[in-house]
Amino acid sequence: MKDSQDELKLKREAMYEKQVELEQLRDSLNDLFFRVRGYIAYQNSTELDRAYTDIEQVHRSLQDLQELNLTETEQQMIVELTAFLDTYENEALPSVIVLVGDNDYKGVRTLASGGMTAEVNRFIEYVKQYKTAIDDDLESLSEDMLQQANLLTFGTITFILFMYLFISYFIWRMMNDIVKPLERIREVADDFTSGKSFSLLPVDRNDEIGVLNASFGSMIRTIQDKEEELMAQNEELVMQQEELQEHQAKIEESLAETNQTKDRLERYNELNHVLSFSLNKQELSHCVLDYLDKVYQLDLGLFWIRDSGEHALKGVTKSMFSDFQNSQSEYVDQRLKEAPFFTIKREAVQEKGLALDPVYVHDYFAGVHHPNGDMAALFGGSRIGRDFTAQEQKDMLGLLNRVYLAIERIQLYDRNVQERMLNERIINNINEGIQFVGTDGEMLQRNEALGSILDCGHMPLDAALEKEEWIDRLANQADDPLNMKVFIGKCLNQAGQGVSKHRYKVIRPTERVVDVYSAPVMIDGIKTGTIFVHRDITKEYEVDQMKTELVSTVSHELRTPLSSVLGFTELLLHKQLKPEKQKKYLETIYKEAKRLTNLINDFLDLQRMETGSQVYRMDEILLNEIAVEAIGRFRSESSHPFVIVDEAPNVKVEGDRDRIAQVLTNIIGNAVKFSPDGGHVTLTLSNEADQVVVSVRDEGIGIPSEDVPKLFNKFQRIDNSARRKIGGTGLGLAICREIIEKHNGSISIESDEGVGTTVRFSLPLVSAGTSQMIGTETQENSPSVMIVEDDMSLALLLSEELKMNGFTVIYHMSPMDAFEEAKRTDLVGVVIDIMLGDELDGWDLVRLLKEEKKTRHIPIIISSALDPHQEAGHLSQIDHYLTKPYPPKQLSKAVLGFLSEPVQKGVIFYPEEGSDEHESK
Repeated sequence: MKDSQDELKLKREAMYEKQVELEQLRDSLNDLFFRVRGYIAYQNSTELDRAYTDIEQVHRSLQDLQELNLTETEQQMIVELTAFLDTYENEALPSVIVLVGDNDYKGVRTLASGGMTAEVNRFIEYVKQYKTAIDDDLESLSEDMLQQANLLTFGTITFILFMYLFISYFIWRMMNDIVKPLERIREVADDFTSGKSFSLLPVDRNDEIGVLNASFGSMIRTIQDKEEELMAQNEELVMQQEELQEHQAKIEESLAETNQTKDRLERYNELNHVLSFSLNKQELSHCVLDYLDKVYQLDLGLFWIRDSGEHALKGVTKSMFSDFQNSQSEYVDQRLKEAPFFTIKREAVQEKGLALDPVYVHDYFAGVHHPNGDMAALFGGSRIGRDFTAQEQKDMLGLLNRVYLAIERIQLYDRNVQERMLNERIINNINEGIQFVGTDGEMLQRNEALGSILDCGHMPLDAALEKEEWIDRLANQADDPLNMKVFIGKCLNQAGQGVSKHRYKVIRPTERVVDVYSAPVMIDGIKTGTIFVHRDITKEYEVDQMKTELVSTVSHELRTPLSSVLGFTELLLHKQLKPEKQKKYLETIYKEAKRLTNLINDFLDLQRMETGSQVYRMDEILLNEIAVEAIGRFRSESSHPFVIVDEAPNVKVEGDRDRIAQVLTNIIGNAVKFSPDGGHVTLTLSNEADQVVVSVRDEGIGIPSEDVPKLFNKFQRIDNSARRKIGGTGLGLAICREIIEKHNGSISIESDEGVGTTVRFSLPLVSAGTSQMIGTETQENSPSVMIVEDDMSLALLLSEELKMNGFTVIYHMSPMDAFEEAKRTDLVGVVIDIMLGDELDGWDLVRLLKEEKKTRHIPIIISSALDPHQEAGHLSQIDHYLTKPYPPKQLSKAVLGFLSEPVQKGVIFYPEEGSDEHESK
């Protein structure tokens, strides 16, 4: 039926396709003829174009029809239609077009009546009839398909009914033969499973159901037999299961104990590591308390090392621990003297928290004791609501006893470290340089003193130095490197015991004399190294040298004046001399005796200073007064011109007046003594920061620069021809340095050979703050004023007044020295006393100044006790005349007045505004 339906369907589709093509062909022909007639009627070229388009469409339709499955009649029709179309397109239509173009409608009608129109109508009619035939065929074919479909439906329904009846019968037979017996077997199985009574009747059947029924019955009986056996086995298994559960509980308990023991062992190993290797008591305290807390689950705890105070706390504040130390430790100590540990049960107060019922706290205390019974450490632990078992108490005590070993080890280590540090400090504080050399010649260790004696580089004291390196470094610093290397090699190769000694000089960085001795270090008769000890004997060597120098100096310096004294005394005793000769000899004896006395005093002073028995009487003194007095003594004894330049606003120091005067006397005496050809000796006072500086400069023979550092050594005298002619012990500068250093000052020398020498010393001021203030207000180029006065007290008074107003003061007593000073120094004024000396007086100095071109512009102030009217002839040469006694302020007013006009070097000095200025106005 399906194939028949498919065939009919294919026929119907083919006929339908022919129908479509024929309809299209018919429509195309109708359109073609309609367009041609429209063209003929209206001569519209558009209609003609559309006509040709319809011709092409007719050709396509004919071509499509030819591709279909056609009958012979249909093919004949297609051939005829094609031929007609060709004739129409190629002959009739062109003729029509020509006739229409010529407007020959008569010819058109003739052509149409000639059969063309009839032929066209015939083809159109034929196409209509053919389409009608195809429509009839399609309708007939549809009826056939409908009839076949009805037959198919009836057959299908009949077949389904037959199958239903057959299946129903089959199911009924299967229910009776299979399902019911199986259902019975299932019911029996359910009753058997639920333990109900059941009956399984045998089935008289030889098919599968019968076999199944028999097998099922046999299985039931077998199961019943096995069930009894399994019940017995089950009872036995239940008993075994109970035993296994008991074993499992024990195993789990053992496993828990094992894990707990493992955790405890791990913590114990950590604690053991700290106890064995830690060197920090604080770390030990925390580790012990942490271990006891984790193992015994403490709520509160402390571990306190009693000797050094380190402690660890849990749940205990610092204040609570302090209260425990002050109020409870004595009780705990007493209890622990009676027993190694004890527990206390007490009612909780702070630990109770929010609990309503009473809560008890169990405290456990145990001590760690030294072998002598003293407590080394204390442990205290508390549990809230839980007691400590006896075993836990013993275990904690055993652990704490082991902690003592760790504490003892740390303390022993600390003592070793302290002893080692003490030994290192002792060795480093020894003045002797010590070095230890291994058996291979490598220097393994040295102390700090060795670095101060020799240049060992900047490496650590325990840094190893190769044999060649340290031997070369040591030998290159000695005066005889080859001899030094021979000595070291001999010491390193020495096998037996014995001490080797050697003396050498270190030539750099400073020259020193060193004694070195060497000895092998023996342990159990085996040499493990060599020790070298270097001892700086420079001072002892210098003392020996000084002893030799002292003998030489004493033999020369003491004999010379004694020879003079004895010789001239002998002449006075045994000869009759003229009075002039006697006086001259007596003056020589006095001079040599004074020289001998000064020499002995220098020796005594040096001896007292070295023994520390020198006594200093400290008072507040004015340094400029002492300087003026010292210069005054030398002016009467020497022909050298002396100059005092006072630039120090503050000269008050604390010191021993006699000793400071001794320093100035020694320094000025050296300046005079070592200026045999004369020359100025200038003493300058100035302030630097919180000190007053005194400098004494001469124009003498000078000192070589390389010999300057040696001048402060005792008995040190520069060995040159010029100085050998000048006597001396070489003690003066050494005594000066000792005195200045005792006054917390400093002293130094600057010298240029052949030019002169300057000795400077500084002393701290009594009021440093005042000095600093004045120093900041005083300019470096402060104007200079010269005072020519033989009364030193008045000169000092006037100097203080001028310095307070910012002037530098220069002292002179001799008119000629003052005149020479004025020629080489820029001055803003000169203060002159008339009564100065026998050879020249003040007016002579004024005359010299006014006659000299360099000095005639310098303002002059006369400071005299004489009446100015007596000197009326000289008043025109001066600027001011001050009659003694007068207030020092009048002098400062007069000098300040000179600054209102330009002075030397184009500098203009303006006086400061103050009360004095207003008074002068």
